[in-house]
Amino acid sequence: MLGYTVRLARATEVDCLPNIERLAAQRFAPYLDQLEIPAELLEGLTPVRFLRRAQAERRLWVAIAQNPKQNPQQDPQTLEPPVVGFIVAKFLLESCFIVELDVHPEFGRRGIGSALVEACCSGARSRGVQWVTLTTFRYIPWNIPFYKRLGFEVVPAEQWAPEIRAIVQHEHRYGFATQHRAVMRRRAECPVAQDASPGKQHGR
Repeated sequence: MLGYTVRLARATEVDCLPNIERLAAQRFAPYLDQLEIPAELLEGLTPVRFLRRAQAERRLWVAIAQNPKQNPQQDPQTLEPPVVGFIVAKFLLESCFIVELDVHPEFGRRGIGSALVEACCSGARSRGVQWVTLTTFRYIPWNIPFYKRLGFEVVPAEQWAPEIRAIVQHEHRYGFATQHRAVMRRRAECPVAQDASPGKQHGR
């Protein structure tokens, strides 16, 4: 059984994260027509420069496998334990916003996604932030149910904070139509379930 730890990312671990994101994004491939997006929009969503800045600002967390032999990305010449998932956030005026949450597809459904969300919420609490927010795709079978198990609720459009509304509008311009997106939030101190983990979740 895979063991893992979740902690703040190190600078040397940033470069492997885009590959995890690309692999995890393939879970959305069957729903592209329904979401009205081309396949290329799922490639390279989170710029490396953004991840590097997030790592320096201590708002990027990674899940580290404790058994490197089980990781398909592991270089046999490398002794450093492999990264199998990550979550990156940015701190807004009124909340901690989850930008991206990804778990390598071969390590899904093991509690890694839940643990990453809890690490992010703990980081929000340590900064005195009460709310954790995100945007995610509607109509994907596992997305909203996963976050609801972790204490998130869908926020009606009329209750969106101005900074959240600006994010949704930015996503729309990028190609993620507003009608296919949901805004969710939970209190940072809310306990999370430990039996749910996504192979891929977008916080964008």
